[in-house]
Amino acid sequence: MQDCHKSQKIAICMVGLPARGKTYISRKLHRYLNWLGYNCKVFNIGNYRREICGTECDKTFFDSKNEQATKARNECAQMALNDLISFLNSDGEIAIFDGTNTTKQRRNMVQCSLSQQCQNVQTLWIESICDDADVIQNNIRLTKLNNPDYVSMNPEDATKDFLGRIRMYEEVYQKIELDENLSFIKLINIGEDIQIHKVKGYLLSKIISYLMNLHIYPRPIYLTRHGGSTFNQENRVGGDCDLSQQGIQYSEQLGKFLLDEFPTQEKRNQIHCLTSTMKRATQTADIVCNILKINYLQLKTLDEINVGICDGLTYTQIAIQFPEDFAQRKVNKLTYRYPRGESYLDLISRIEPIIYEIERSREPVLVIGHQAILRCLYAYFHRNEISEVPQLEIPIHAIIKLTPAAYYCEEIRIRIDPETGERKQIEEYLQYERVNLLTKKKSYILL
Repeated sequence: MQDCHKSQKIAICMVGLPARGKTYISRKLHRYLNWLGYNCKVFNIGNYRREICGTECDKTFFDSKNEQATKARNECAQMALNDLISFLNSDGEIAIFDGTNTTKQRRNMVQCSLSQQCQNVQTLWIESICDDADVIQNNIRLTKLNNPDYVSMNPEDATKDFLGRIRMYEEVYQKIELDENLSFIKLINIGEDIQIHKVKGYLLSKIISYLMNLHIYPRPIYLTRHGGSTFNQENRVGGDCDLSQQGIQYSEQLGKFLLDEFPTQEKRNQIHCLTSTMKRATQTADIVCNILKINYLQLKTLDEINVGICDGLTYTQIAIQFPEDFAQRKVNKLTYRYPRGESYLDLISRIEPIIYEIERSREPVLVIGHQAILRCLYAYFHRNEISEVPQLEIPIHAIIKLTPAAYYCEEIRIRIDPETGERKQIEEYLQYERVNLLTKKKSYILL
């Protein structure tokens, strides 16, 4: 865990009506915080309700006047909260309580339970408020109609039922007020406005900064290593070398590929291209962006991992000259830090601002980078465990196209032959990261 004391526990509790992006925010935060190295977990009340009560709960189940259903929903929420508290009281560091929590009574129960049963816990409430009808309808279409609750229902009936569910919650909804004495953030219309009250601490400040950059607009993100370099040919690490002839050819073919991806100059002008300050990356960007007739932004933050005193050496030379370091690196590449250089953990901290930059962009993003840097970025978008980062495959002379959606990330990998320009889609990486929930049919009455 980075940046804060191990003894400090944090509970993040969501508030808001259905279809306001609470689960989207929860999952984004979970991905971000785990990527930073925190042991974070989401406790979604809806999943507990589906597990215990089944998926055939229509809008009447959410009517506050339905006493049996209200009792069942409260018990599901209590079960989720109990598991959250157990997680924080063991090795958990940050827990996210994902649910509507729309009444003062529910929030008071949660706050009291956390303060009484968790030691040294800091609680942050995040209320997502949205009155934009188009955003709500779009959220229902993209996420709720694929919800297990509606797997056997046609879209029209599912939308009608879900809108009825929203009306049930609206009848009892109480927005967070100052008299509740809570630490809270209010996100209004997915980032159009943000209100902050009694939020203190380094990590909570980072969370606010992250949330301010989120939006729900779809756009592709392209990740590619620079063209092959002279050091790649010689199997040397580090350095600030030039492109090889093959690297120049790849850069030209990459530019042609992106011409096909963005067939008009108007679309090409929307591309937000980022690269490092190292020659092999800027030379690649020069060729690509000259073909596309666009500009690019150089960022030292995107420079390759600093290999310190091993700069310019081959791995064979490192093994001979620094055998202890070579052995340590083989044992744990994640935490190994090159002498006078960096580790992968250092890299993740260094490129955090790039995550903010990519998240806030509403246009296509192209990152022309280096292997270690792209491993860290890729891990963020695919929710890889932090221990997996140093082993992720980011091949040279290939482009990775990521398209983040609400609850998953679509990936397509295309290998581009530098000499012929032949493009081959790598089928094993044509994948969708989705969350699969079991469909269960049960009575919602708990005994």
